[in-house]
Parts: sequence; C-alpha cells; structure tokens
Amino acid sequence: MTLQAFVPQNGIERRIVMAQAGQLPPDDLMGEIAAADLFIPSTRLVQTDGSGFLPVLLEQQNGLCFAAAFTAQSRADGMAPYLMQALGAHFFRRLPPGYGVLVNPGTEAQIFLAPDGVAALQHDLKAR
Repeated sequence: MTLQAFVPQNGIERRIVMAQAGQLPPDDLMGEIAAADLFIPSTRLVQTDGSGFLPVLLEQQNGLCFAAAFTAQSRADGMAPYLMQALGAHFFRRLPPGYGVLVNPGTEAQIFLAPDGVAALQHDLKAR
C-alpha cells in the first residue's frame, strides 16, 4: 500500500514529523496528541453529548481493531458520513479495552497505538 505524502497542517502535525525524525520522544508525542483536537470518523450521527458515536474501525492482519483518528479535519474527509471532534484525552479515555488507535491512517505520518498502548495512555491520563 502506498502511503499519502504528509505535509503538516497544524502544530500537532509538526510535532508528529519531529517525532518521526527522532527529535521528540514517543511518550512526549503521545502526551501532546492527548492534548490536541482529534477528528474521529463515525458511522452514526454524533450528538452534542457524544452519544451515537460509532467509530470507523480498521482491522489489522492479526485480528486487532484500531479506531481511526486524524489530527486535521481535512484528512478525515470521505472516510465516514459523520465526524466527531474531541480532545485526544477525552477520546482515549472513552475507548473500551482491547481497541487500538490508528492516527492519520494511510499517510506517511500514521501512528499505530496498539491496545496495550491505549491502556497505558489511559492509565497515564488518569494519573493527571
């Protein structure tokens, strides 16, 4: 699969590029993603209280499911009929056990966060 070129559109995307270049530790990047706005495609209409949200799930070869999330609204265009904008920390806290996250899927800046990584991030977010 050919990945789309990634030109940063905002501050968090510039930080992702820095992390890929080894200029920012991965744990620091995850903290910054948790503090950033994410755009999460939904297959159902999302109400203002978040109800109705049903994320787009991408299944990997090993049977794990990853929810798709994007760091810019334009990157999510066309993936699903609805889109939810949420602070990364709020999104990560609401993920049920066993799910991972794929940030910016299909781009050169995609980030896989396995289910155990999501659980670790949720633990870190509770400590804050």
